[in-house]
Amino acid sequence: MVEIVRLFARPLPIDQVTLKATAINLIGAGRPYMRAFHFSWLSFMVAFFGWFAIAPLMPSIKDSLKLSKENRNDSNTISVSSTILFRVVAGLLCDRLGPKRVMGIILVLGAIPVGLAGLAHDLTSFLILRFFIGALGATFVPCQFWTMQMFGPNAVGSANAIVGGWGNMGAGVTYLVMPVVFDGFKHHFGSADTAWRVTLVIPAIIIFIVGLCDLLFTDDCPQGKWEQRNDYSQNNGNLPVKEVHDATEKKSEVINDVDSEKNIKVVPHVKPGLEAYIRALLNPNVIILVFMYACSFGVELAVDNAIGSFYHEHFHLTQTKADLIGSIFGLMNIFSRASGGFISDILFSKYSIRGRLFFQFFILFCEGVFLAVYKYSLHSVPESIIILVLFSYFVQACCGTTYAIVPFVDPPIVGTISGIIGAGGNVGGLVWSYVFRTYTHETPKAFFIIGLCVLGISFTTFFLKVQGRMLIEFNRKK
Repeated sequence: MVEIVRLFARPLPIDQVTLKATAINLIGAGRPYMRAFHFSWLSFMVAFFGWFAIAPLMPSIKDSLKLSKENRNDSNTISVSSTILFRVVAGLLCDRLGPKRVMGIILVLGAIPVGLAGLAHDLTSFLILRFFIGALGATFVPCQFWTMQMFGPNAVGSANAIVGGWGNMGAGVTYLVMPVVFDGFKHHFGSADTAWRVTLVIPAIIIFIVGLCDLLFTDDCPQGKWEQRNDYSQNNGNLPVKEVHDATEKKSEVINDVDSEKNIKVVPHVKPGLEAYIRALLNPNVIILVFMYACSFGVELAVDNAIGSFYHEHFHLTQTKADLIGSIFGLMNIFSRASGGFISDILFSKYSIRGRLFFQFFILFCEGVFLAVYKYSLHSVPESIIILVLFSYFVQACCGTTYAIVPFVDPPIVGTISGIIGAGGNVGGLVWSYVFRTYTHETPKAFFIIGLCVLGISFTTFFLKVQGRMLIEFNRKK
């Protein structure tokens, strides 16, 4: 029960050396730790809400703008591909400006193209708007970077996974909410064309409001302002005195392996720039994690864009019914991604970094199996939903296990690494979207091919070497 209590720790234990929280209090909202925690997932969720707001409305948009299936898939590809650029830039800006400003600015500016999407009148204008809406996907980088600043290494896996998972849940919320709002406006205006255009204004307003709250009511790091991040004095006035107590004595109780990694040391951030990117790209672990995230979050992006239309066309369901089924995939994030990071933290406490690596392999392998099996479950809607739930769990849990490893790769440039790996997820989304486009009329085959690719990538876990440890070690000196 010790591990579960850590999610509701009161008072919140703070490491006196790093000033980072060593546990989580999900029902707390105090500054700086839990305020940042809750705004990070809320911001990412509303960003996802806006980023994928078009997907559940695509059948109506397709008819209104006279789009072909290929046009629809092209727009999905553009929405995902533009995020690659924005995520890389976001990683650099996080290291330079801090997470809350980057998050707030992306949301405030990203709300604009979402609100204007209803003005699209042809394929070209629609594609341009989807390109800029893709900027909202970059919020993932400050979302993860934010919790990395607030939580210590024994809790950061759970923190990253929870905020990432609850944020990704925005895709499920989109599939659940947008069809209902659309039906209401359609009933009011009597026109599907007008209804989808007005519906897209709703997420734009929500995104803008949350972005302003980020800028006004949150902190970048335990010390408060980003400019003070290297001040490790507890008397800087930003930390609640009742929450600051020594958590180090618990560390020796949970780490059994004397050769396991110690807590991430207090290290100054490397000045962001070209040098940091080169340093990250020359690290084999970063490249492997890029491929792994492409096979988890990348798959999630591609499926989020395709799942509603697939059920609409394959099973001949109405737009609303197909979207309700599609919402299952996104709503699984309420626990799936979080469980990935949480279990990774537990295994870390018992088996050091090798525990995280083992779980990474297991989750990726199972994901590949169920993605491939999905092709053979499409004889009926209930049967397909069962396999959908299973592969969605492993897809999303893998996102959590991947980012549970990220903080340990190279701590001084963790923001840059987070941005690169996050962009890798979008590259994966682009690749898998292309697979769906190639097999537009054979979507089940696309799922099968993606599953085989994920199975292959799962074995790259054996090449990861994080803080000197590998999953399988030969002739290691005791």
